[in-house]
Amino acid sequence: MKILKQIGRVLFCLLPALLALAIQFLVVLAGFVLKIVILVSKDPSLVSRIASPDFIYGLLGDSQFLMLLSAIYGIVSALVLGFWYWKRFVPKKKPRRELSDILNPGMFLGLVFLMVGMQYISTYLIAIMAAINPSWLLAYENLMENAGFGNVTFVLALYSVLVAPISEELIFRGVTLRYAAKAMPFFLANIFQAFLFGLFHGNVVQGAYAFVVGLFCGYVCMKGGSIYLSILFHMLFNLWGTFASDFLSYTGDSMFAHAGIFAGAVCAAALGVFLYQKGAGKRSLY
Repeated sequence: MKILKQIGRVLFCLLPALLALAIQFLVVLAGFVLKIVILVSKDPSLVSRIASPDFIYGLLGDSQFLMLLSAIYGIVSALVLGFWYWKRFVPKKKPRRELSDILNPGMFLGLVFLMVGMQYISTYLIAIMAAINPSWLLAYENLMENAGFGNVTFVLALYSVLVAPISEELIFRGVTLRYAAKAMPFFLANIFQAFLFGLFHGNVVQGAYAFVVGLFCGYVCMKGGSIYLSILFHMLFNLWGTFASDFLSYTGDSMFAHAGIFAGAVCAAALGVFLYQKGAGKRSLY
């Protein structure tokens, strides 16, 4: 009976991710139906072509439309999961904390170093995945291109830097990790939520580095004691990935340069963890 109860608690931890998937499906379905209705209202002759492959591929190939749907999904899921998080995990009778009670300069500097280190570590992880199976990288690149990441627009920037970090942190580090930490030790709970986070991205390459980044997001959230901290780290990570990754990456063939960059990335991440932990321990002094 005790084992069944424990299994039930673990299975319940899947509910936030499943709810997010359901929201995503409904938003995409509603978006496509609405777009088809608009197109047909403008050109009734399209009715005979709705089921044709060319018509479907045309809809799927509209990267700006897909990015808009992603932004809408992110906003809806942030509202739904945010309400769940607020209702279940935010103390109602305690006074609101000041910013200095959540974050101090040492912690912020630690997050910056950790973000920079994880950016380069993620880049080399992608390279390793590509070496193992080039088709994984091809699928990842096609997905990014179809989603509109090849051309930074306002909607893409809004989704990547603001909407996605908030919604994904509420899903995985907010609700999922909180429930998982009640069902298992934090070490396993963090791996569990990071695995779901990677799986949620739907492809091997992005899933692999999302898993690694998700581990650090979980650490940042629980060590800092606030979902705002992992949201901030996620925003910084996506901000760099959206605007700085191309011109701050080394594309040469020197193995010594690559080894040096990777070693520097590991040192930056380690320094980030050290500064973050040290800063978190000093918050009572602020």
